[in-house]
Amino acid sequence: MNFFEQIIPRYLLTKRNQVLMVTSAAALALTFIIIYKPFGSHQWGGKEISGFMFFVYSLLIVLLGMSIVALSRVVMFKYTKRHEITYLSYGIWVFVELVFMAIAYTICSFLSGMQNDVWEAFNKALFHTSLTLFIPYIIIITTLTLQDKNRRLRQIEDDLDQVAMQKAAGKGLISFYDERDELQLSVTKENLLYIEAADNYVCIWYMKNNLPKKLMLRNTLKRTSELLANTNIMRCHRGFMVNMEQVKVLRREKEGFYLELGITNVPDIPVSKTYGKAVLKWLSI
Repeated sequence: MNFFEQIIPRYLLTKRNQVLMVTSAAALALTFIIIYKPFGSHQWGGKEISGFMFFVYSLLIVLLGMSIVALSRVVMFKYTKRHEITYLSYGIWVFVELVFMAIAYTICSFLSGMQNDVWEAFNKALFHTSLTLFIPYIIIITTLTLQDKNRRLRQIEDDLDQVAMQKAAGKGLISFYDERDELQLSVTKENLLYIEAADNYVCIWYMKNNLPKKLMLRNTLKRTSELLANTNIMRCHRGFMVNMEQVKVLRREKEGFYLELGITNVPDIPVSKTYGKAVLKWLSI
């Protein structure tokens, strides 16, 4: 199957992108005409137009053309709900839009007395319209295509992360992700000690070669606690989470409770009133 026989991607035909196509094409076409005055557009019909009137004239011309495109895109949106459309069909559809815009411009030019030769006016209108809209259409379609590719790449990355997470869970691993949801660390449950908040970072403390080791990653303790909601890693303080399976002693002091992990160089973890009941309930099971 050659390129022209291929079905056009669905993302180009969604309502949102159709609206984006019309509005963006109008804005880009108007900007392009005003800045560059391409193809003698400031002398439409042989009459010199400049300054504010050129802006008004250009705006009216663009609005007239985009109203035709908007109507066409409404019809296209309804049609493609039930039918597929190929690249060839899409190209023909766009060409028909250009023809109808050229006809509208020709009628306006003829009725205003700016052109007496209808065929010449039509050819000039079709030529100007096609070339003026060519750049905006290419920019918009390219942008939408890149956005779709990026979206699909993110979906693939998310799927790979899910697979990695499932494999890690099957091996008894706990995985940690940064604020961009990128995997940074997987550690076995028995080696994870506690997690500490540090401004916009969290410090993951775990055992390696019988010594406590720290990894900092950019994320919040709140988000981390949500990701670990179904594990034995519990929030015990606004600044701490702890692996409850590592807790050896619950000690009460005047200022509150503390959890001892019984590991050299690992500090006692404070327990606040907010999370005290949940911690006590877990330890009493």
